[in-house]
Amino acid sequence: MKKRILLSLSFTILILTLLAITVYAEDDMPDLSGVQNVFVYNIENDKTLYKKNEADRIHPASTAKIMTGILAVELYRDNMSDLVTVTEEALGNFKGKNIKLKAGEIVSIENLIYAVIIGGANDAAYVLAYEMSGSHELFLDNMNQKAFELGMKNTNYTNPSGYPESDMYTTAEDTAILASYAYLVKDYMDICSVSRYVFPETNVSKTRYIYNSNYLIATNVETKYRNKQAEGLNAGSTIEGGHVVVTAVKKDSMTNIFVLMGGSYDNENIYSYIAANEMIDWAFKNFEYKKLLDSGEMVCEIAVNLSSQVDYAVLSPAKSVEYFLPSSVDVKKDIVRNVELYKNSLNAPIPEGYIAGKITLSHNGEILSEVDLITKNSVDRNNLLYLLARIKDFTKSPKFRIVLLCIVSVTVLYFAVIIHNRTRSKRYRYKYRKNRRR
Repeated sequence: MKKRILLSLSFTILILTLLAITVYAEDDMPDLSGVQNVFVYNIENDKTLYKKNEADRIHPASTAKIMTGILAVELYRDNMSDLVTVTEEALGNFKGKNIKLKAGEIVSIENLIYAVIIGGANDAAYVLAYEMSGSHELFLDNMNQKAFELGMKNTNYTNPSGYPESDMYTTAEDTAILASYAYLVKDYMDICSVSRYVFPETNVSKTRYIYNSNYLIATNVETKYRNKQAEGLNAGSTIEGGHVVVTAVKKDSMTNIFVLMGGSYDNENIYSYIAANEMIDWAFKNFEYKKLLDSGEMVCEIAVNLSSQVDYAVLSPAKSVEYFLPSSVDVKKDIVRNVELYKNSLNAPIPEGYIAGKITLSHNGEILSEVDLITKNSVDRNNLLYLLARIKDFTKSPKFRIVLLCIVSVTVLYFAVIIHNRTRSKRYRYKYRKNRRR
């Protein structure tokens, strides 16, 4: 429980800035007229790549099962083989898609979790909810508490399956937050990426074959939407919520979450899937890691004192910098470099790697990175130059002025005393000679 709470809190802190920076390119933008709500998010760089009507309150449809699945996986991770006897109370008043669970049927937790996550079975969602919390009402409290912990500020669940109800809602933004968290739950991702699950024979039912309801993953119903790069996460449809697709794709050290909701359809196409595939291509074409700084490059020079070897030291970045940016960004033209040196010059000896300043990289007024500037090589000190410099510095110091003033004062006083004594001596001798002549 503590581990789950810590994971939730850590994720909440990370995701609070999910919308802080939106950096999307409009090059070759797909036609998204067939979907109402879109959110594309890059996990590694905490950046929103694209958004459309992301804050509109909409029906969650099957995405509610992502939350139900997460809570089940986190609770039963080490007890997946536990058996459950289905009851009328557990089945409740579920509606919609189901696998025909019956009261008195004995199934495992694993069976139910797979049925919910990949099959979108509403009856399995209700049974799991009841088993986890003792009542459907208490489970709803758990769902909404988890949503609150994750920072899903515009979500309210009223059932564990996502079947439309008037006071149940979410947003594409909140769904992206939920999907990004689910991606960090390894067991969840292992499950939701399976194309087919064999639900074994039970005491009242023959073997069931459950296919993934996400056509990006499974091809049992439709093959034209298949995308081998896609990992899970969820798909489904309701009349009120339209077609929804939520998936993750990892490529070249980039993991993007794609949320497309409110999709329309006709006799030929389900447009949420078409948009999902086009957005996957668009995101990986229009964003990439660009090298902004190389640790081996010479950024500038700084003057060096007290050395007979060199007059200047080369400053280089302490590390190389790569940054996730639109592909259209020209590093040489669009990235602004600002160099700040902490001193006008350095005194030898100077060690290799000495921090002498920093370089700030920015794009369109946004600071991307700040890196220390360090000396490329060490510089030895010339002792004679050092001694002369010390003497020079001492002659400029207040102490030297005081000492010099004292010496001058003593010297002046000394000569004054000598002159005074000599004058008195002359007067005495003159007076003495005068008195003898008398």
